[in-house]
Amino acid sequence: MRPPIEIVFQITALDLLERVVPAISPSYHQGTIGMIASMMSMVGEEWDRAASRRIEENNRLRELFHEASSVVTDGTLKTRLMRLSETRDDDFHISALEKNNCELRATLIELHAQIESQTGADARHLEASIWKELAASTERRRLSSAQF
Repeated sequence: MRPPIEIVFQITALDLLERVVPAISPSYHQGTIGMIASMMSMVGEEWDRAASRRIEENNRLRELFHEASSVVTDGTLKTRLMRLSETRDDDFHISALEKNNCELRATLIELHAQIESQTGADARHLEASIWKELAASTERRRLSSAQF
């Protein structure tokens, strides 16, 4: 798309902050426009990375599930982990990627609860891998705005 959507959001947000906010009153309306401008800036940032972030996370969760299938003792969960580890994202619409991500993350929660109740070095190693992925996931979602 020309111009790039993330640039359109950035320019519009900047215009709202520099031209519109000073030209309106009361301050309540200025704050509202400022908030809208901030949201537009965040949307512009997320626009560019939305698919990439979800694909990266979905693939990492599948790798974790593959690793976990040899450690988990619950048969039903093990079967689901093996099935999900073999899935792939073939529809790159954000809504489809997000749907897959939600299913994978829900299973991650169940896996995490299960693995916390297991003993042994393999369980602790897997638990550490889960925490590492949760931290990486948080970092992937980080916006450059210090407010969020």
